[in-house]
Amino acid sequence: MGRILAIDYGLKRTGMAWSDVGRRVALPLAGVPTREVWAQLDQLVSEVSLVLVGYPRSLRGEPTEMTEAVEAFIRELKRRYPHLEVRPVDERFSSQGAAVLLRQQPRRIRQQKAQHDRTAAWLLLHTYLLGREDV
Repeated sequence: MGRILAIDYGLKRTGMAWSDVGRRVALPLAGVPTREVWAQLDQLVSEVSLVLVGYPRSLRGEPTEMTEAVEAFIRELKRRYPHLEVRPVDERFSSQGAAVLLRQQPRRIRQQKAQHDRTAAWLLLHTYLLGREDV
């Protein structure tokens, strides 16, 4: 059983986090420009068996303007890595939760976009590991 990888996909930047080998702890991994996502994933997939992808919905549970882009990303992820299980997870409030967590950090860290993205991915995974798929 491999690690779990969580992805907070964005049009400009994408955040990633993964679990420890025992799947007990969420570890922030990277916030990368989205154009570099596939190169980053190529380096990670050999250690991963489950990928969680933050799935955007409005507060009412309806699709958002990002939903179509995330669905296209998920399709491509499944095409490139057919051996991986890919599971969309509700990402409502993950960005707001990341902002709350980062408020405790020094300003220079809070202002780093990559830090925000990887924290959002970490929050998705952390919540999943706690047994709740709904963020």
